[in-house]
Amino acid sequence: MSPRPAGLKDIRAITFDCYGTLIDWEGGAKQSLRALLQKRRPRDTGLFRAEFLDELFRAWERAQWTRIQQGYAPYRQIAAESLEQVAAEHELPLTGADARAFADSIATWQPFPDTAAALAKLKQKVRLGLISNIDDDILSASVARLEVEFDLLLTAEQARAYKPSPLPFQRALERLGLPAEQVAHAAFGFEYDITTASALGFRTILVRRHRREFPPAPVPDLIVADLAELAQIFG
Repeated sequence: MSPRPAGLKDIRAITFDCYGTLIDWEGGAKQSLRALLQKRRPRDTGLFRAEFLDELFRAWERAQWTRIQQGYAPYRQIAAESLEQVAAEHELPLTGADARAFADSIATWQPFPDTAAALAKLKQKVRLGLISNIDDDILSASVARLEVEFDLLLTAEQARAYKPSPLPFQRALERLGLPAEQVAHAAFGFEYDITTASALGFRTILVRRHRREFPPAPVPDLIVADLAELAQIFG
């Protein structure tokens, strides 16, 4: 067992980003996009190439990032409208109904293979929470797949704001009743999570997953490859 870093000795709770850290966000999105494209244009195999699906996913990510900076709206609406925008830009035969179906499919996306067992192990040591840029009902469906009882579920719908706004993080601390220095926030990305959490005084844990490039600052208190490694360190 690897020793817990000194900065994490007094941690009483770990909050997690859900999608991309616990749930396979990229894999789920690409699977749903592929299914929609196959339904609309089954003979155009170029649309199903890994390279094109990756391009489409990245474009959708950029579009929704831009949209959440403009103020709160339900996440289903943001996800669907962002896909409609990207489909138009790429001249894809996806309808508004397809975009709404894509947004609905988020609730069915699967956890990473190591997630459930690691969360169960961590639950024996610390309180667990989720801070997620999502709607309440979507998160509820995802949590059912994680097989652990969380002490905190904080959504953009509740905060009326999206990460990287500090509001969701501040609401989470209020509900946990803990100072930031006793809470670690674990996430795979800097853009939405690590930068803001660090600025607010959280200890931060970078879960690398499949990502290889990250900004040089802020420096996380701990970097792990996946949740299994995190559970081992806290075990």
